[in-house]
Amino acid sequence: MFTVLSVMLVTGSILSACGSAPNSGESVATGTPEATKAANDKKITLTVATNIVGEPANVLQDIAKSFEQENPSIHVEFSAPGAEYENIMKIKMASNSLPDVFSTHGWSKIRYGNYLADLKDQPWVSQLDDNIKPAVTDAAGKVYALPIDQDKSGPVYNADILAQYGIAVPTTIEELLKACEEIKTKSGGKVTPIHIGGADSWPIGQFFDFMASSYFISGNKNYAKELKDGSFDWKNFDQLPQLFLDMQKKGYLNKDVLTAKYDDSAKAFAEGKAAFGIYGPFLIEEAKKTNPNVKGGLMPIQAAIAGDKVTFAGGEKTTWGVWKNSPNQEAAKKFVAYYAKPENVAKVAKAQALPPGIKGVAIDAGSLTKDFEKYKDVAVIPYFDREYLPNGMWDVMCKNGQDMLAGAITPRQYSENMKKEFDRLRAVK
Repeated sequence: MFTVLSVMLVTGSILSACGSAPNSGESVATGTPEATKAANDKKITLTVATNIVGEPANVLQDIAKSFEQENPSIHVEFSAPGAEYENIMKIKMASNSLPDVFSTHGWSKIRYGNYLADLKDQPWVSQLDDNIKPAVTDAAGKVYALPIDQDKSGPVYNADILAQYGIAVPTTIEELLKACEEIKTKSGGKVTPIHIGGADSWPIGQFFDFMASSYFISGNKNYAKELKDGSFDWKNFDQLPQLFLDMQKKGYLNKDVLTAKYDDSAKAFAEGKAAFGIYGPFLIEEAKKTNPNVKGGLMPIQAAIAGDKVTFAGGEKTTWGVWKNSPNQEAAKKFVAYYAKPENVAKVAKAQALPPGIKGVAIDAGSLTKDFEKYKDVAVIPYFDREYLPNGMWDVMCKNGQDMLAGAITPRQYSENMKKEFDRLRAVK
């Protein structure tokens, strides 16, 4: 018995020391050439998430695939969940378990600042465009994210329709309303002056986000300080929801505003059935999928107060930030730096029809390039909700806009609901 046990122990030790054959699919002994190769072949998996959708998201993913080819030891797990992105990120922030690399969608400093690694030591930082730099850096020198392109947004117009009815590009709210009346009357109702896909809710929020800056921020007399310190009198806000409701009542909005979607706006614009889109340059690119020959133009946000100047809304658009607690920070920074290459910046900016966020890359926004050049000196101010409203107010603007157009609330009640949520969210900020 003793001899048998001894033989079994010795045999077991030998088998344990030898390990299994390299091609058996099982583990190999440490220190062997096979083990070293297995370790070298082990890939790092980078989790990457973006809010960008559509063709621009496809461009981002294609660049990620090229990155993988050039860096075979790194696997990229790419995610573009669309409308659910913000809610997903809120859950991940609450659990402090974010993707290695993620899009900051306009909130790199205010919302995600405490979760982001400082990228100031990256080689591309010296090439940040001066116009976008303040949006992704702070006074202490921290760099929160790579801005691959930069938002410079305003309403768009169908150039053929304006030419057909002899209408100049409006520069004030008064001129915009006059243009809407002329288009509705001269077309016999066949052309919708302003098409909004209200069923998606966010296009309604886009209207308020654009116009709120004209009414309350960009003028010589503005409420920036009061909105920042919380003392803003929300009765002053009534005029904006009232404007929106009046547009609906006068027939300046599409009749199906509450059931139409964003895709319907793009289709109507492409088919010459809508004159204006309160969206941004991307509406034109979307419309070209239906009609490649559609002639669209970008215009600044109209001034609401006499004597004020037109403006653009801007800030971050397509960005990459690195989670400060990522276990793969070096690989994540390498991934971000890959997108900072001029050729990749050019691809992303072109897909969004926006100016690049890095110096030395030419604007290639197709037919809109001339508009960006024409309005290059127009002031770009941050989106109203990003700068002057607490986190969470975007949904409030959207939902109350839907309710008001449906007749469920009045403009005064819209403002009251804004104040209630403004105070609540400021308290929990």
